[in-house]
Amino acid sequence: MINSMNVCCLSEFVHDVRKDSEEAQVDYGINLEWVSGTRTRVCAKNMMLGHHKVVRDFSFEMDEPTQLVGVNSAPTPQETLLGGLAGCMAITFVAGASALGITLEKLSLEIDGRLDLQGFLGLDTEHATGFETLSYRFTVKGDGTPEQYRKIAERVMVHSPNYATIANEVELVPELVILDEEPVNTTL
Repeated sequence: MINSMNVCCLSEFVHDVRKDSEEAQVDYGINLEWVSGTRTRVCAKNMMLGHHKVVRDFSFEMDEPTQLVGVNSAPTPQETLLGGLAGCMAITFVAGASALGITLEKLSLEIDGRLDLQGFLGLDTEHATGFETLSYRFTVKGDGTPEQYRKIAERVMVHSPNYATIANEVELVPELVILDEEPVNTTL
């Protein structure tokens, strides 16, 4: 165990994927239900990891601050997005350090970004609706060298799935189900 990560298990998983690439396929999903106002509840769906079903029994809520007509009861969707990005990047960093035999004493990651809500509010279509720039900073302490940490941080940009999803254009496939007397599916 290095950094509380089972490196042997990680190595075995890599070996399994080399033998059967289907083992590397992971199907994720969530269900979101509107609670009220700006509050929503997200539940993780069971996932498929290769040929194995993994039961996921987790949920979390999202909300907006009172200034944005919420009740400030939970992180915003944007904070949740940034948290998911940071979590994936941190796990990728720890895995890289562990694979190199580097013991970490501390790892933190800050991500900052600015939204201009004029686009969201439909007041000015010239303003981007999403984050235009995200800046992040790793802070690390352990028995690695500065050069090793730089290489690990660079590898995060290549190997973190959430980093790649945000950094690269991802295809979104929309569908709308309208519940009337009979459900109606429409493609947007």
